[in-house]
Amino acid sequence: MSLKLTSIFALVWNTSRGKTLAVTLAVILLSQSLAWHDMTLLHNKPLDYFLATIILSCCLLLQISVNLANDYFDGLSGIDNPQRLGPQRAIQAGLVKPTTMRNTIFITVILACLCGLYLIFKGGLSFFFLGLLSLFGVYAYSGGKKPLASLGLGELAVFLYFGYLGVMASYVLQTGSFNNHLLLPATQIGLLISAIMLVNNIRDIDSDKAAGKKTLAVRIGHSRAKKLYGCLVTLPFLLIIFDHYQPYFNFLLLPAGLYLCIKLQQTERSQGELFNRYLGQTSALVLAWSLLYSSSLMLN
Repeated sequence: MSLKLTSIFALVWNTSRGKTLAVTLAVILLSQSLAWHDMTLLHNKPLDYFLATIILSCCLLLQISVNLANDYFDGLSGIDNPQRLGPQRAIQAGLVKPTTMRNTIFITVILACLCGLYLIFKGGLSFFFLGLLSLFGVYAYSGGKKPLASLGLGELAVFLYFGYLGVMASYVLQTGSFNNHLLLPATQIGLLISAIMLVNNIRDIDSDKAAGKKTLAVRIGHSRAKKLYGCLVTLPFLLIIFDHYQPYFNFLLLPAGLYLCIKLQQTERSQGELFNRYLGQTSALVLAWSLLYSSSLMLN
């Protein structure tokens, strides 16, 4: 019985791509830490922790929906095939029927919408339209005749959603106002999260090209994609110099960032396991970035 439960948990974890959910945690931790800093330290107002929990829940459910939809549509289209170097997907491996996956996507979207109703109540009508935009993104990333991921827009979509929408909208929900100083921290974490997407697509260049999926990595080629990864990882450190919140603790992560850039440059396109490792390490870098940035805010 325990073995069966373990297998079910492993299936759910892998299908929802549990390791990538740290990205959402990092984004919401950053946004709520910025809100806490500006509300509590500057205006002596408490942070609404219940609201923060609903924001996190809504964003996690939306990310899970995107991950499941990606598995569903790529499985049906044949993009996920035996030649793919990444972790085995549920539909690809025959572990989950497409109808079951579709129903699961529907459930996670409904749960996200329920959380979203509270956010609309707190934030007003503008968050209704942001919610519609988010739901459109769940479908448009992998679904339709021309999904964003197949148009080479996956990295840009991730940058805008996790960086600007994720950080700024969550901040506005807490504080009730917008702050121009959010631009740099949102840009920094958005660039790092885009690097995660890029590693994923560099790994899958050959299988994506064979399936007709024209990701950014497919369009610019293996060598240029690895150079772009280096830019996405190092630029956030340069932006620290101009950041209003002065998150100097984050310079401690520079050796880790440079290490990843160097190792990725040295990795051959056939070394899928190494790309999987660097994808996980880039995700860890994002979470560490958010934790150190939040620590800097608490000590300011």
